[in-house]
Amino acid sequence: MLEPLLAESTDTDQTLDNAGLSEIDVSVIIPAYNCESLVEETIRSVTSQELLDQRLEIIAVDDGSTDATFAVLSRLSEVIDELTVYTIPNSGSASAPRNFGLEHARGRYVFFLDADDKLAPHALRRLVTVADDTNSGVVLCKLGEFGPQKRASNVPTQAFKKTVFEVDYIDSKAYTTLGALKLYRRSILAENDIRFPLGYTIGEDQPFAMEAYFHSPHVSILSDRVYYWARGRDDGTNVTSQGQSARKHYLKIKTLIKVIADGPETGSRRSILLRRPLTANAGVRTVFGKPWLLDFGRDERQKMVAEFQELIAPLWDDELRASGSLESQLLIDQLAAGDIESLEAISNNMANSEPIALEFDESASQFYYRSARGSRFDNLNLTLSTRGHAIWRTGNELHVRGSLGIDGDSRGPDTAHMVWTHRRDSVDKRFAVDLTHSASKDDSGRAQFDVAIPTDQLDRPGEWDAFVEASWGSFTLSSRFGKSKSPSINTSPAFVGSPVCAAVIYTRFGNLTVDVGPTQKYLSSGNSGVPEVAGKLTLFTNEVATLRGDFEYFVGAKVQSSKSAQPIDADFVNYGGNCATVVVPRSIFKHGPYTISLIDVEGTLHTIDASTSKRISLRELRNEAG
Repeated sequence: MLEPLLAESTDTDQTLDNAGLSEIDVSVIIPAYNCESLVEETIRSVTSQELLDQRLEIIAVDDGSTDATFAVLSRLSEVIDELTVYTIPNSGSASAPRNFGLEHARGRYVFFLDADDKLAPHALRRLVTVADDTNSGVVLCKLGEFGPQKRASNVPTQAFKKTVFEVDYIDSKAYTTLGALKLYRRSILAENDIRFPLGYTIGEDQPFAMEAYFHSPHVSILSDRVYYWARGRDDGTNVTSQGQSARKHYLKIKTLIKVIADGPETGSRRSILLRRPLTANAGVRTVFGKPWLLDFGRDERQKMVAEFQELIAPLWDDELRASGSLESQLLIDQLAAGDIESLEAISNNMANSEPIALEFDESASQFYYRSARGSRFDNLNLTLSTRGHAIWRTGNELHVRGSLGIDGDSRGPDTAHMVWTHRRDSVDKRFAVDLTHSASKDDSGRAQFDVAIPTDQLDRPGEWDAFVEASWGSFTLSSRFGKSKSPSINTSPAFVGSPVCAAVIYTRFGNLTVDVGPTQKYLSSGNSGVPEVAGKLTLFTNEVATLRGDFEYFVGAKVQSSKSAQPIDADFVNYGGNCATVVVPRSIFKHGPYTISLIDVEGTLHTIDASTSKRISLRELRNEAG
């Protein structure tokens, strides 16, 4: 092995180079910044890969670290033939070191690996084999998470439902993952001069991956296992976790839009790609929404509007517009129209968490936004906002009180219904709600409603999901109900009827559901905690055990002596509050110690310790029972 040579290039970059390999299958490029404690694990995950004849090279580019990262890499390069180490002045993002690594790469393929992540065993062999067998220009591999904390950005999942080969990058959903962490055919990158853009730190890989897709004959996606492990760090030094300014976000979305606009796609395929920089949550609203008035002066805002209008006006079509939220629709509408006054008004609404004022066309039964210039924008993506305020039971009826409305609407709906949909059979049961407008509107400007649901009208066993439906003329919106609710609402399972005929539950997403039957068990030790025996008294020929605790879920009791083979039913009296009694017949307690088992509404027995010898008086029992 040749000793590493530390040299200065003509652009003052320091280089640490080892002996080259004659034929390289894959160049693994690792941009590194302040990863002194992690980078060796990353490098070792590459050297442990099983490629025939070790036909790989590792190019680590230190981005001017202020810790010992470069020293660690230099030490490793002395014992790892495949590793070549460079250092460049700090650029503040992964783009410059990745581009530098590309310039020095010799492999038929290039794989980008972050300095705090690691490859799974045998990953590179599988990726290279698939690329060779399918002639794919890009091979995507499934990512997994590890480390002490969740990553600042989620690992992609939409494209990784199954393993597919030689597929279109749009049809396969590959376009939904634009991270750099993939295998690329290097000739495609070189022939089309595909490089990472400079000037921003988050999202710089998006235009790179998009251009690679454009020039790839097809892609392959490996979803059968995790090939790449992405670390979640808890030291706050990860670039993504630190975020970036609105100005850098502006440069990011503008760069990606230009790449897509200049690319080969047109029509619906282009609109699908433009959703990310335009209508998605990380699109224009990250710049022209809340931050715009605070981060940019008026002259700069005028320049941005003119620049963006020229860029997106030819691209903004009905299909793309339909993919956006109300805020995204209206922001881009005003950008395409060059209407800075309306744009500033909408941005101010978003900055102050205020609704955007809407108007309703009675003749057309349609909401619309009227701009500062008097232009009308309709076909809006509106959401019915709902909130639960109270829920209670009376006999077999379930009572719900809540509020509903469209943010920005001062008119209110004409009618509303609570609709219960059977989850399995898709059968609907509709119940008209009592709407209260004007003086009784809550602090969100929504109309209040009350509704009583006779659960016997939910006439099929199984889960019924609650929706609220509201109508303005012939315009109707529907929304799942229950996720937004008053903190005073108890979300523990509740039971309707005596005997129980239904369970009222909140799903893991927080939505309201009624299980008629019930068909499942919902109680756990956490919400049916076992009470304790507070004392005993003899009453005629029986012994009465006094219990303290929470008895909401208990409906009966059984007792068993040490001499009896089976427990027998016992009288259980719940006095409301936190007091109840169990009447133990002489046939049980005359044999000495006995056990008490309380029966919950689901029929499960909960055995409690009845060994206490404390005796109480009848007066004390009456005081306990209230």
